Amino acid sequence: MRTISGGQGVRRGHAGRVIAFLASVGACAALLAAPGATATPSSPPPNPSDQQISQAQQDKDNLASQVGQLASQIADLQARITGLRNNVQLTEQKAALALQRLQDAQAATAAASNALRKAQDNLVAAQTAFDQFLSDSYTNGAMQVPGSGLLTSADPNALLQRGDYQQYAMQSQAEAIDALNQATLERSNAQAAAQQAQNKQQAAKRAADAAMSAAKRALTQAKSQSDALNATLANKQQALDDAKNRLATLNDQHDQYLAWKAEQERIAREKAAAAARAAAAAKAAREAAARAAAARAKQNQGGGSGGGSSVGGGPISNPSPPPSSGGWTAAKGQAAVNRAMQYLGWPYAFAGGTSRGPTYGVCVSGDAWNDCHVYGFDCSGLTMYAWGMPWAHYAATQYSQAGSYHPSTNQLLPGDLLYWSSNGTVSGIHHTALYIGNGNVIQAPQSGSVIQITPLWSVDSGFFGATRPLT
Repeated sequence: MRTISGGQGVRRGHAGRVIAFLASVGACAALLAAPGATATPSSPPPNPSDQQISQAQQDKDNLASQVGQLASQIADLQARITGLRNNVQLTEQKAALALQRLQDAQAATAAASNALRKAQDNLVAAQTAFDQFLSDSYTNGAMQVPGSGLLTSADPNALLQRGDYQQYAMQSQAEAIDALNQATLERSNAQAAAQQAQNKQQAAKRAADAAMSAAKRALTQAKSQSDALNATLANKQQALDDAKNRLATLNDQHDQYLAWKAEQERIAREKAAAAARAAAAAKAAREAAARAAAARAKQNQGGGSGGGSSVGGGPISNPSPPPSSGGWTAAKGQAAVNRAMQYLGWPYAFAGGTSRGPTYGVCVSGDAWNDCHVYGFDCSGLTMYAWGMPWAHYAATQYSQAGSYHPSTNQLLPGDLLYWSSNGTVSGIHHTALYIGNGNVIQAPQSGSVIQITPLWSVDSGFFGATRPLT
């Protein structure tokens, strides 16, 4: 009996060690199966209270509203600046047209002055010829009374010859008088034409001076308003950037806290799952040990004999087609593009350029203060040169003057002229450019810039339409 009792004691001690071993193995397996469960938790970020989170959310909503308002104000300021730039370009085109008319009047005055000088020279020549005729007639006696020859002539034949000469002299006298009268009339007409040309030139000069004064005033006003708007825009942009940065900071802090919180919840879930697996493994080990002990006890009670089946143990798992008339051809359109491309990179010159090539611009206040020293083109000067046509140096006039066919944007061909208007009408056209193909134009944008290639829809706002020259 002691031996048996001793054996049972040994077996019970062994079973306890088995149970402890299996429990420890189950716990280790559970811990190894839990990813990150053994990692040391990172220090938690500041955990705002519910009131702090609510206030941060309210601040975030307020900042989002401010961001929207600031963005709207910035868009309005940019639209106003664009409108000022369009008005300046329109004023520039009017000044360029006035200068062209003044140049035409000056050319007409010079031609009239030349005609007057020529008429004056003709009058002097006619007067000299007439005076010479009177002198010769008096010296040769051709102006004497015809009857006096009967008293002095000894030869009748000589008298007849003298009569013929006298008839010739009278005819020459009439021709000289007619020439003198004609020259006098021509001089009078030339004087009238010269005076009329001079009057037109003076009127054109006054118009040009008025246009230039208007352009200077417009540029000065636009520069002042543009500077003020740009300053306001810079302040608004800075406020917008600050609001965005603050909003981004709050969002980032909130996201970091949510990420930390989610990670802590994941770790807690993994720990709970590992503990549950360890408890299940320990329970299974205890149940297996109990079954083994019961089987051994039953066997011992039966005298140790018999061939009954053994009981196994183990963890329990828990289971529009263009017109045909006109002089336009595709070759001419491409030729116009090629002519304009020769001046790619040349400077913009206020009111500069003609159909014959670049010219010096005009100095006016604002961005064009130095343009009288700049040799190049403005927008309508470049299109005149590209097509080699003496159109008006005025984009609004060129829209109808250059051609009668106005293609849509999906019908554009190289050489077509494109226009931008500040108010959606022809009179508001302030800028023109030349289409070169592939959605691009060549243009002379503004003072301080150069002739450049630009995508059609990046030129300016207010696209108005197109004209196909020579149609």
